[in-house]
Amino acid sequence: MFVVILVLAVLVYSASVERRVRRYRSNTAASRHLVTVELERRYIQLEPFIAAIDLSGLDPEVVRQLVGARSWSKAVRDRGLGLAAQAAAENALSAAVHAVLSESDTHQKLKSNWAFQGPARDLETTEKRIAGAVRVYNDNAYKLSMLRSSFTTKFMATALKVADPEPFVEHVAVASDEHPEDVPA
Repeated sequence: MFVVILVLAVLVYSASVERRVRRYRSNTAASRHLVTVELERRYIQLEPFIAAIDLSGLDPEVVRQLVGARSWSKAVRDRGLGLAAQAAAENALSAAVHAVLSESDTHQKLKSNWAFQGPARDLETTEKRIAGAVRVYNDNAYKLSMLRSSFTTKFMATALKVADPEPFVEHVAVASDEHPEDVPA
């Protein structure tokens, strides 16, 4: 009788772990797709934003950095260089967008220019959506990774061939006597 109860408990637990693995895999894939959609939305919104910047009289160096960061981001995505490289490129693009938005705050004539303010507000909203999507993806990837490393679920995750998901973070190299840190995208 004890053996039957033990076998049933193991089967119920195994089914529970399998459901969690499937749910976490699905959530991770869906959240990664959401990150991709939001990044593509930003890339599309950059076209009218850059066109409005060209006519605004902002510092040409800031504009050049934005255009260069956009090109780098697109090249990394097109070549599929991995999430760490993509996170680095997207962080650079976000920094360039924020630099332009900060620069525009100092120009009084741009505050009343709807041709600039409309795309700028759209980009600000998209930047927030990207940050949220990346946070959700990283949380889901962490949960899936924990299934692979937890003692109680490790064997079931191995049997289900759970791959360790790559987080959407930029890996920053530091001095050899320090440990590298992860910087969220």
